[in-house]
Amino acid sequence: MTPRERFYAIARREPIDRLPYIFGGPRASTFAAWRKQGLTDELLRTWGSFTGADGGMGVGKLYPGPLPPMPERIITEEGNVRTWVDEWGVTRMDAIEQPTEGFATRKYLDFPVKDFESFERVRAHFHPHTPERTTPVSEVIPTLNPDGYRHHQPGGVHWREMVDRCNKGDAPVSVTIPSLYWTARDWCGFEGLSVMFYDQPQLVHEMFEYWTWFIIELLDEPLSHIKVDSVTLNEDMAYKKQAMISPAHMREFMLPRYKRLYAFLKEKGVELVMMDSDGYNGQILDAMFPEGIDGIEPIEIAAGNDPEEFLATYPGVQIRGGVDKREMRFGREQLRAEVAKRYRTAWKYGGYVPYTDHGVPPDIPLRNFLYYVELARGFCDGEDIDTYEPPCELEQQLGPIEEMFDPRSATARAYGMDDDPH
Repeated sequence: MTPRERFYAIARREPIDRLPYIFGGPRASTFAAWRKQGLTDELLRTWGSFTGADGGMGVGKLYPGPLPPMPERIITEEGNVRTWVDEWGVTRMDAIEQPTEGFATRKYLDFPVKDFESFERVRAHFHPHTPERTTPVSEVIPTLNPDGYRHHQPGGVHWREMVDRCNKGDAPVSVTIPSLYWTARDWCGFEGLSVMFYDQPQLVHEMFEYWTWFIIELLDEPLSHIKVDSVTLNEDMAYKKQAMISPAHMREFMLPRYKRLYAFLKEKGVELVMMDSDGYNGQILDAMFPEGIDGIEPIEIAAGNDPEEFLATYPGVQIRGGVDKREMRFGREQLRAEVAKRYRTAWKYGGYVPYTDHGVPPDIPLRNFLYYVELARGFCDGEDIDTYEPPCELEQQLGPIEEMFDPRSATARAYGMDDDPH
């Protein structure tokens, strides 16, 4: 089967030749740490083929941020700490030199949307048909942002250049877009939005309604020409054990808009409409599945999620992730037990693609992760879950270990603190 055929078979719970080789994405900070654990330039450049991961395709550039960007402004700089206003109009505090590459730590202090008037000012920067959202630009827009997160990047490919490649390709085509709660929180902040549900509910309705329209307008033309197999709506709307808003508020403020998004995407031929949310996913599924979404990811185990429980409780649900990254930090016996548990569930129920539950952090040793990759490939192929052990060939291509990552000392260096955790 091609990866695209396999995607559809899993989505429809039909027979498959194997599970997809998907392992989870290491962060830039993780690769930086792994460079000191023997990962060579060549292996980093060819990471996908080195690990044997199945590929996928996007549709080209779709930038959902503020255009034009709001003017950045420095408020104070003291030592390695900067307080400033970013291009989203958010007042924040960052380490100027970050503790880990590509994984910035930041503290948000104030947000631009507080009422209808301020929302009108911010909304002027979010028109779905601004050409730069889909058109590659060559000019590098300067920014104070230490890791470029949420920054309008140059380059990219216009979706029209991807039509034939996507429609004729063997890899599944996906689109990821920030959705309702995520975007309103970017505008208002977590506390501000939480209070608005009670003090200014009509403003929340207005923001959610506008962003529903924005998503449909942004995606309408590309999805009319490109066969997109999966759309992921980013929300990140849960803590450990609980969602960030009540199921009642999800049903009132989100579900009616999600039903419209779901209907729009299905009309465009999208097979799976997924939500991405860290934290506990059970309350979200109670409120949103199956009317608004087909499934959810990344099923963080630390937040109280149980992949098998979800698959049994919500028949037909699609889930992705659910391999506890914390278990990869220690011995291989502990790692193996976790991975075996998740693949046993995947083969039992269907509709489940296991991989690391969120981005792979830098405290996971490289050799442990490569052991996991080979182990997971064997389980994907149907090897006996109780007895299979991988050959561990990938780690034989590594160089020597120079230094193991220590998150405490990295953070201490950035913020000028004593690196003694006690």
